[in-house]
This record gives sequence, structure tokens and C-alpha cells, in this order.
Amino acid sequence: MVAPAARRSVTLPLMTLLMRCGPLTGQNGEGRVLFENVTLELEEGRLTVLEGASGSGKTTLLRQVAGLEPAPGARRRLGERELGLADLPPWRSMVTLLAQDAPVLPGTLRWNLEFPFGLRNAGDRRFDEHRARSLMDSVGLAGIPWDREAASLSGGERHRLALVRALLWDPPVLLADEPFSGLDPDIAGICSELLHRQARRAGRAVLAVLHDPALGAGADRKLRLDGGRLEAS
Repeated sequence: MVAPAARRSVTLPLMTLLMRCGPLTGQNGEGRVLFENVTLELEEGRLTVLEGASGSGKTTLLRQVAGLEPAPGARRRLGERELGLADLPPWRSMVTLLAQDAPVLPGTLRWNLEFPFGLRNAGDRRFDEHRARSLMDSVGLAGIPWDREAASLSGGERHRLALVRALLWDPPVLLADEPFSGLDPDIAGICSELLHRQARRAGRAVLAVLHDPALGAGADRKLRLDGGRLEAS
């Protein structure tokens, strides 16, 4: 009788929890509860895609996590550090929202790229013009003069400018709310690859809401906000 072969043990890579925020409860403008007692956890080096029907509260959730909407009772943790209400400004500099409407400031493209680095919570961040020009080239904006008024950009150009600014800022956690709206498929694919690369860097994580599910191909994790609950998709 031949003894059965020994089963080979497989060691799975351990994921490091980078950010935890919750519990969160969100309402729409009419007071209807969108989600309740939701806690979001993001792991280092991973791209997480957030799915859910229109009106399910995805944007509200991202804004609460980013500290841009009230979240009474929520606890915020980044790495080993827990941050309270008094720490919201540094939290926002480390957990940054790339908004769906891709807002621009009055002024030139250069000013829109440089201005975050003059903020109090910039810390030791410095504006890297070489990287900025490389990223602008990658997303097809290399031909636009930096002294052009940002307000004159098209919607798609604003989305690409906002993405470049977010990648230059390089927060530990980037929350991206439909960052590729209005982009043609080729440019959207390039921008998606940049987001994937950002997510997989050491000490970084990305949570993205994507209007095209195909852009989330290759995501490390998918979550779904449905019926007021946040669950693995």
C-alpha cells in the first residue's frame, strides 16, 4: 500500500490594513437613509472597486470617508495612527478624494498642479515638475501650455488634469469617484493603468467608483453598496 503524498502547504501573502473608517451612516438630501453603520477597510497595495446602483450612496460614502461630510461617531485610522475630529485637516491630506466633477481653481494649469504643495498640510511634499510633465504626457495633455487658464479646458481634459494632480499629491489613500467620465476608451484605459500602478505602490491604496465595469478589470477587490450595506462583491 502506497502512502498518500503529503499535502504541500501554501503560504498566502498577508495583507496589511492601511485604513479603517466607520461606522458611517449616510442620507440623501431628502433625509432617506442610504447606508447605516458601514465600516470601510482598505488594504495596502490594493485597488478596490466600489460598485452599487445609482443613488445607493457611493459618492456620499466616499465624501464621508474623506472627511468632507459629517460622520458623527466615526473613528478614523490610518496605519497605526488613529485620528479624531481635531485631526481632520491632516486626515484629508492623507485620505484624498478625486471628485467626480473634477473641479479646477481659477488660474493656470501650472497653478492648478502646484497649489496643493503650498498648503499647511503638505508636510515635506514638494512639487515635482519632471514627474508632472511625464504624467501630463501620459494622459494626452502634453500639448496644452501650462500658462493656459484651467477654466478653458473641456470636461475630459479637466478629469485628466485632476487625475494628474492627485497622483502628484500622492496620498496614502486615494478615493476616486468616477475619475474617467467623458474620456474616450483609449485615454480611459491609460488613466486606469495609472490608477492601478498608484494602488500597488508600497504604503498606498486606491478605492475607485468606475462608470465602466471594464475599467475595473484586474482590481484586487470589489465591494458593493446595496440595500444600505457594504459587502464583498
